[in-house]
Amino acid sequence: MNDHSQQPLKFKFHWLNEEGQATSMMRKKGEFDGETITLEDTEIPAEVIVESVVRENRMAISVIAANEKEEFITVLIQLPSKKFAESLKKKIDLARSEAWARLHQEELEEKGLGHTFRQEQCPRCTATIILSDMPQSPQLYCHFCDSLTTIDPESDPIPQERDLRVCEECGMYTKPQKFTIFCFYFLVVFYGFSSNSTWRCPPCMRGEAWKMLFGNFFFVLGVPTAIWQLIRSYGGSSVGGKFKGLDTGNIKARKGDLAGALESYRNILGNVPVSAGVKYNLGMALLAQEKEENAESTFELALQDCSNYVPAYGQLRYLLQERGETERLNELEQMWSTFDDDEEDEKKLEQQPESEGQ
Repeated sequence: MNDHSQQPLKFKFHWLNEEGQATSMMRKKGEFDGETITLEDTEIPAEVIVESVVRENRMAISVIAANEKEEFITVLIQLPSKKFAESLKKKIDLARSEAWARLHQEELEEKGLGHTFRQEQCPRCTATIILSDMPQSPQLYCHFCDSLTTIDPESDPIPQERDLRVCEECGMYTKPQKFTIFCFYFLVVFYGFSSNSTWRCPPCMRGEAWKMLFGNFFFVLGVPTAIWQLIRSYGGSSVGGKFKGLDTGNIKARKGDLAGALESYRNILGNVPVSAGVKYNLGMALLAQEKEENAESTFELALQDCSNYVPAYGQLRYLLQERGETERLNELEQMWSTFDDDEEDEKKLEQQPESEGQ
């Protein structure tokens, strides 16, 4: 549990508009006491925060709206540094996860179902994960830090799991990394640059890196950045260890080479038999080849490894809806009803440019 007896965390921030620009030159006062974040005169309790997203030193906080016209509202702020923003996000996530778990437990107790309450703590970020109605499984998924971790005490720790996530670009389980997209332009009297960061796997960055190189070729300034991103996207930054060959399998799956993808995934599963992420990738490969029944079974296998693995659940629910399997769909949604209430409120926010010049 959070230690709410600690001194409140005080900080300075800038309000940002929808374009990610500061609304004034003056910094405002902020504070987080472990339960409520205060931004100038606005108090936001942790339990109404449905999402917090950090990009460099900028943070977007989505909260449940008090009125009936909107389901949620989002505030954008700029914090002193990237490190501080990430630290504040973690504190907010811990507080809201605790608050959600407490409210859920109270709701169950009011219904006389307190004995069904179950929770786990994420080994990565220590957020509280609600698992009521979920069967026991050897892996745990945390939607606060997007990690998938083996928690079975009889299994050996797998170091590579710490870096594996679902890529924002291709939607495959892999090792996303931060890449910089930089473009310089010069048009007679106007010049400037745009730069932003993206988290994606190296294969997904290759096309963008080549576009950066050709787009910056005549202006020189952007060429070093483009070359460095090319080196990183093709270099030795792919997944290794027991997950060696994961990027290769993902590339083959995206190219329609199902046999090649299956071979790569099977080799990995020979070393890591419990891996909801790899089985999810296999299901995605089968789905791309319109093998719906096989994909459905594979997503079910992924959920056996990690009963609360959201990516596999989303795909399985979609398939059951498309195939009209109402009874199985109802059973699945009933098991996930608690999580769906939270997930429907969570919104992914568009990434804002980090800097522009003229």
